[in-house]
This record gives sequence, structure tokens and C-alpha cells, in this order.
Amino acid sequence: MSVQVDIQPTLAHLAGIITASVSTLEQLPASQSLHETRSEDALDARSVLLNACQQVIRKVMGPTEVLKNMALIEKHNLASLRIINHYQIFDMVPQGDNRSTPVTEIAAKCHIPSDILLRILRQAMTYGLFWEPSVGMVAHTELSKEMIRLSPLLSYQLEVCLPSSLRLPDWLKAAQAGKPDSEYKSAFQIAHATTDTWWSYAEKRPDLIQKYGLYMALITNGGPHDVSHVVSGFAWGDLGEDAVVIDVGGADGFVGIALAQAYPNLTVFVQDSINLKEGADAKIPPALKSRVFFQPHSFFEPQSRLAGMADVLLLRHILHDWDDNDCLVILRHLAAVLQPGASIIVAEQVLGQPGTYDWQTERVMRALDMQMMTQFGSKERTFDDWEKLFKAADPTLQVVGMVQPAGSADTLMELKKVV
Repeated sequence: MSVQVDIQPTLAHLAGIITASVSTLEQLPASQSLHETRSEDALDARSVLLNACQQVIRKVMGPTEVLKNMALIEKHNLASLRIINHYQIFDMVPQGDNRSTPVTEIAAKCHIPSDILLRILRQAMTYGLFWEPSVGMVAHTELSKEMIRLSPLLSYQLEVCLPSSLRLPDWLKAAQAGKPDSEYKSAFQIAHATTDTWWSYAEKRPDLIQKYGLYMALITNGGPHDVSHVVSGFAWGDLGEDAVVIDVGGADGFVGIALAQAYPNLTVFVQDSINLKEGADAKIPPALKSRVFFQPHSFFEPQSRLAGMADVLLLRHILHDWDDNDCLVILRHLAAVLQPGASIIVAEQVLGQPGTYDWQTERVMRALDMQMMTQFGSKERTFDDWEKLFKAADPTLQVVGMVQPAGSADTLMELKKVV
């Protein structure tokens, strides 16, 4: 959604925006969650409301207090969140109304002095994690209860990505901003004392692969990266009977399975590391074993003859993990086997210019772009970036269609060879 930002709105003007947005959201049916609705009116109202509330906070606090809070408070928010997640403290607090537990019991289980743990928890309470119904007693809030579900996501972000972000200045200095002859291609390598890429580093550590898999499962189950956006964002049913889709870099097949479940006309081959084959084969439902198959393959290697028979070659959340040179290798292998009339579907975020999107969407987009930089030495791309990349891979590749489903962070770009 395009948003025109009023640079100096008054508090009264912002209050009017907030009132109007709340009125729209209150009309949602009781069956629809405010956080999961796909109603375009509700999504727009929610975005406008978040933007207006943020402007109110900044306006009331003033620039000095905003910057001081960012420098002083936010690092300690992350520190306390990391400790709570590391020790799984949310599992030590009973759920249910009027239930709490002494901090001394939690401290004993964590082997942390109770006075220190109480200080950490009280800091976390300032941003809504837990509350203290009486002195020294800890009870859940809605936010702390949600940590139980989101723990794998938090583990990946706080244990793997946060150290990388903190070493970004060192990478800029040591790697000279990513020049080709640099030893380090990302801040991740400095933070974790390795010259391996994230992918080769993680392959040697099953615990990291497991964390990453759980993280991906969470972000693709609901919200702007939900797998349903890929299912609904392209006319898969129009491919005809016995259509073949190859999900390139498809992990354990969660996207391929979703496509096969929704479209009986599809046969899906999921390509990824041989290390994932056992788990991927086990995940395929019995009813789909005749239409979903796992094929060990590296997308840095030439494609098989099978790919030359595919109607669609799908790249979902693959290219943003790699720099332009690596992306060219991947795309050229696909273009080399793309049969006449077949398509490459690239499902990725398409960055807009600053101010194009609402506040919450833009801050997530920019944060993801920074994460690509720190973790992989790669980036999120604008549409102009994407077009240049596709043309550099094969001058005959053209974007012939684009769809961004409602509520989706990703755009599905359809590429065909046009001679």
C-alpha cells in the first residue's frame, strides 16, 4: 500500500487517524483475528493505525528521548529477551488465570542468583514480558505466553543473527564493504569466527540446521510469508493435467506439499541437500507420495534432464540469500533447461523506494535487507535490481507477470524466455 507521510502532523490530526482506523478494525467479524485478517480494508486500517501510533510516540517523546532510548534501552531489551529464551523461562511459569511462581524457584532451575534474575525479569516486564502480581512472584502475560510458540524464531535471531549484526562495523572495516578480494563476505563470518558461508557452517552443526528449520517453519506458517501466498499467487491450476513443478531449494518440501495438496494436477519435485532427504521423504503424506518427490540437488550444479520437462521452476526465498554472482549461476542453470512456454517463478520481496510503504512494512523490509547483508553478504532487491539480474543471467529472460497477494510480503515474478 502506498502511503503519503505527513512530515509534521499535529497530535490532533494523528488522533483523528487513530480514531478512524480503530473504528474500521472494530467492524471486523468476531471470527477474524486482528493479527491474521486478510481483509484489505482491515489490513490498510491496521497499517495506518500502527504508523499513526508510532508518530504519536515519536512526537510526544521528542528526538532526544527517542535516540537515548534506542541507545540505552533497546540493547537491554534484547539481552533480557535472549536470557529468557535461552533458559526457556517461559516454561517455568504456570499458565492460567491467577497463577504465578516464585522467582527463587525459577532461579534455582536456571542456576542463576535469584536477585540477579529478578532484576533481569523486571527489566523484561517493562516491555510486556511477564508481570509481578506480588513481590518476587512471576506470572505470564500474553507476550510471554507467545514466546513458547516463537522460541525457535527467537533462538535463530538472538543466537545466530544478533552477534552478526553487532559485528557489522568490523565487517565494513575488515572486508572493505564486501570487495571481491575480501576474506570475509559477511559479518556472520566475523561474529562466528569462520570463513564458511552460513550454509556450509550450519551443515556441520545439526543443532543450527534444526534451529533454522524450526525458524523457517514458523515464519512460513501465518503472516506475510505464509506458504498460502505462493499457493494462491499463481494460476497453478491452469498448467493442465500432469503438470510438473520443480521446487528449487525447497528445503523439506513444505511448499511442494502445499501445492500438491491444493492442485491435484501437479507433480512436484523438491530439490535440496541430500542431508534433508530422509526427513523430507518422511514428511510427504501417504496420499501424495505418487505426486511429491524429493530429489537431492545443488542449485549451483547444472540441472537434470528432468528439469527440462518442467512446466514451472520455482525459486522461493532463494535468491535473496546470495550475492549477484551466485544468483547468476543459479539462474543460468535454470535458464539453460527452460523449455518453450515454461516459466521460472521467483517468489521474493521487491523493495520499494523509501516512503512507498507504511511504517511497519518498511521497517521490516529494511531490517530483512540488513539481515541479508550481515548473514549472507547478500541483499533484498528492488524491481530494477531483479530485472538487471534476470537480464544478466540470460538476455531472453523477461518478467511476464507479477502478483503480490493481499497480506503477502513477497511478489511472485513469472519469467519466460522471450526471443
